[in-house]
Amino acid sequence: MKNLQTQIVILLAFLLALYARFGSLQLNSDYIIALLLGLLISAVIMPATGAFRHEFRWSILRRTRRLLAGWALVVTILVAIAALFKVSSDYSRIWFGYWVLFGGAGLFVNQLFKHGWLVHRRKSSKTARRIVLVGSSSNGRRVEQRILADPDGELQLVARFGHDWSGQGSYPVEQLADYVAAKHVSEVWIAVPWEDRELLEATLATLNESVVDVNVIPDLYQYRLLNQAIAEWDGLPVISLSGTPMTGTELRLKAVFDRVGALLLLVLLAPVLLVLALLVRLSGPGPVLFRQTRHGIGGEAIEILKFRSMKQHQEPPGEVVQATRDDHRVTFIGRMLRRCSLDELPQLLNVLRGEMSLVGPRPHAVEHNQAFKSRIPKYMLRHKVRPGITGWAQVNGFRGVTDTEEKMALRIEHDLWYIQNWSLWLDLKILLQTPLAMLHRNAF
Repeated sequence: MKNLQTQIVILLAFLLALYARFGSLQLNSDYIIALLLGLLISAVIMPATGAFRHEFRWSILRRTRRLLAGWALVVTILVAIAALFKVSSDYSRIWFGYWVLFGGAGLFVNQLFKHGWLVHRRKSSKTARRIVLVGSSSNGRRVEQRILADPDGELQLVARFGHDWSGQGSYPVEQLADYVAAKHVSEVWIAVPWEDRELLEATLATLNESVVDVNVIPDLYQYRLLNQAIAEWDGLPVISLSGTPMTGTELRLKAVFDRVGALLLLVLLAPVLLVLALLVRLSGPGPVLFRQTRHGIGGEAIEILKFRSMKQHQEPPGEVVQATRDDHRVTFIGRMLRRCSLDELPQLLNVLRGEMSLVGPRPHAVEHNQAFKSRIPKYMLRHKVRPGITGWAQVNGFRGVTDTEEKMALRIEHDLWYIQNWSLWLDLKILLQTPLAMLHRNAF
């Protein structure tokens, strides 16, 4: 439904641009093709920006920014197609400029109207669902905070039952049925941890003769891993504790984005790559490319490529010693390459082979995975997506040496945040931030 609204805005912007430029809405075949392409591409791109995800429904600035970034990408793809097929001269540049402008303005205004409508609904008490919350310990308090912070105003917490409410007024669960009948309660939510079985059974027994809707909110936070979801299989409820937001169309779009981007970068950077390869070859004996086994998606072993930046040497068995400041193993050319991360550029070939992405968690040496996977919670969840040449951790300063467990834990935290919040816009943002992050002094 939300994507349909976006399509309608783009269609209206197209027609308005046509009328503004030509004074009529008469279409020829060329403009019909442009319209259909624009609608088709936006139908794929807009959902992949992440702007339609439920958790963004009240962050109007975040949602609008992602929608406008998606519209900019749609426009860029249309321009690239026109240039590729040499048909740009068949279209009015003034009309196209109007379409871009009206489309962006329309998306922005549409978001403002939707936001205003939600604000109106929030202030209307007639739409509120009267909720009674039964809970205890941290699970009850967590659900309480979510209800009180409900931005839509659809939920109104009228009473609390149970215990451990940290000073908040509450009632004993034995009074629940009478309260529900007297106060016209819409729903009862039960947020009781598994170990408090006595309270759960007492609540259900009390409501045995009540017709109120009852919802149970399980305490999954004690098992919290990554992107939980609830589904159904053949009538059985299935709770997924570990997953990624990248599914279906989004996965395919990211794969296309990665490979097209890697190919374009290889073509544009070909002269630079040749010069760097020559400098590495002249820096001393050894191959131009360094190959190292690391873990890819699903923990699968992949061989990543880098420009050789060190003199040939023998590592201690089963150990990888990270380069440090003034490390004697690093060549003069290698030090410059490593400081600016130019030694990572051959990994564009890994992206073309489908082993890596342009953006994702950086692949660690196998030895580092063995050392940290049992010491840092959720460490291996970073392998649920393809590793990247750059990533959210790297543009936030967690690049280079991870000589302490604390530094590695912070990097993993950023990697997992990226997986949970992935969108095409986030990938573009990271790629744009990467050149500045390459100057970070934590790489030797």
